Amino acid sequence: MNKWICVARPRLSLLAGVCLLMLLAACHNDKVAGGTEAESTIALYIQLADGKPAPMSRVRILPGDYLSSGPTENAWNETNEDGLVSFEVRNGRYTIEARNVSESKASGAVHSIALDAKADSKVDTIKLGELTSIDGYVVLGESPVIRVAGLDRYVVPDSTGHFVIDSLPSGRFDVQIGNPDEVHSALVQSNAGDTLFVDGSDVASDIKVVKPEIATATEYPESDWSAHEALLKQIQGYAVGTLGATGKTDSTGKIEKAEGEICIVTTTDDLIDVVDSSKVDSLGNYGTKVVLSQGSFRECAEKDTPVWILFEKDGTYNLRSPLRIKSDKTVDGRGRDIRITGMGILTNESSNLIFENLTFTAPAITAHDTTSRRALSIHNRTHHVWVDHCTFEEYPLILVDVKRGSNAVTLSWNRFENAQSGILFGLEPDLFVDSAQTLTLHHNYFSNLELRGVLARRGKIHAYNNFIYDVGDAGMECSDYAACYIEGNVYNNDVPVRGYRLKNEDGSPDELTRGFAYVVDNWYGRDGENSPQEKSVLKPDYQARVEKSGVELAVRVRNESGPR
Repeated sequence: MNKWICVARPRLSLLAGVCLLMLLAACHNDKVAGGTEAESTIALYIQLADGKPAPMSRVRILPGDYLSSGPTENAWNETNEDGLVSFEVRNGRYTIEARNVSESKASGAVHSIALDAKADSKVDTIKLGELTSIDGYVVLGESPVIRVAGLDRYVVPDSTGHFVIDSLPSGRFDVQIGNPDEVHSALVQSNAGDTLFVDGSDVASDIKVVKPEIATATEYPESDWSAHEALLKQIQGYAVGTLGATGKTDSTGKIEKAEGEICIVTTTDDLIDVVDSSKVDSLGNYGTKVVLSQGSFRECAEKDTPVWILFEKDGTYNLRSPLRIKSDKTVDGRGRDIRITGMGILTNESSNLIFENLTFTAPAITAHDTTSRRALSIHNRTHHVWVDHCTFEEYPLILVDVKRGSNAVTLSWNRFENAQSGILFGLEPDLFVDSAQTLTLHHNYFSNLELRGVLARRGKIHAYNNFIYDVGDAGMECSDYAACYIEGNVYNNDVPVRGYRLKNEDGSPDELTRGFAYVVDNWYGRDGENSPQEKSVLKPDYQARVEKSGVELAVRVRNESGPR
């Protein structure tokens, strides 16, 4: 009995081994790489993750340097009841892909094998594992074809540069971008849940692959006020000086250090209906009244004192009416999955506020009209507000607005997704004119927005190190005499920055809606040459840690923004 058969299939009897030799000598499946001379046989045993045979599995073998020229070019072979399949090939290096669907669960494997002139046959065992995908971005003006060497994968990115290579087992792959004559390539280790970012902007060099970092979950801060102090040290931009639950705002707007209290939210209930025995109809039925639920988020947020709001448990906190939060609050969702739904949060001359690690989603009003509440509305001369590591999604018109004289606001490390526009800064000039409004935007991610990432009217805005990925119109629109200093951002949309809001009938900019934007050191996946350069706009005088723009920044912002 040949030694290699025993190694590959130790459970085989002597007779079964002889039969397998005869099978390999007389029966051949698809011929790969063509020809009849110097051909060898590869026999493969496909196993499930638990080591059992994987019958009816699909197996495909291709040359190791194969590149697909179109979708689904090559046929699959199928294993028998023992998980066996064989191929007749010429000497060389091959990539074998196997896939199995058992009880609606898919598994697969990719295996490399080489045959030299000394080998006339080979047996190997392949064990299947969990499938994964590479979810990536090609930040280019044109969308090239993406292939995986040795596999039948041919992917064309969408208009934004996004692509997905699905149904891949974990493994090391040579991902190639571009036409066969001008290919950029990179070796990629694919693991479950990976996101691959590709910088293909330099046609003279190989593509750069940036792997995501695994974010570490923040522990629930309990009642340790040092955790609150550590949070305050992360504030940058106009909101510096915000103290949240460790400060008290006086009647003049000055914020001074104060001793706050801790309020732990113990229920997901908000306003609840209870029986009102004082109201009885003609049939003797009692009426109902709406009362504030004890231990609710609303109860903590409406206290008149400085409060550090913590959440006892994960959950969806549905606001039945707009929550008008009082001053001097820190809403801290660290260590929890906190989802705010319903009618949203409003400030009304309430200041010194921190919103940390929250998800605003599933609004109560979804119609595209002006009555729809924002997820978070900062208005009516609110000042010193820091919104950090939050997600805003699904509100129909605008996710966050900062308006009516509000100032000293910083939005950092947030996600703005699935809406018409991300941020509104300022109102129509004929409604409210206030040039004192100030807003810092840094390390925010904007995606799947119909119109704009940011619309600025009047006031001053400093935007740096944001990633504007998938926006239908302008990434940032600086209009109506707003002063915008825009630096170190990453843009992957057609119009990165626009310096006006409206056009005249002849298509020229309406000068009455023109803003002033200075754009410097940004990185463009598409054309950014026509971005405005109003050098009269001065950089804010505060210190900010502005990182170099590029694909590494895009990766960090996309992966680390939102709740942590």
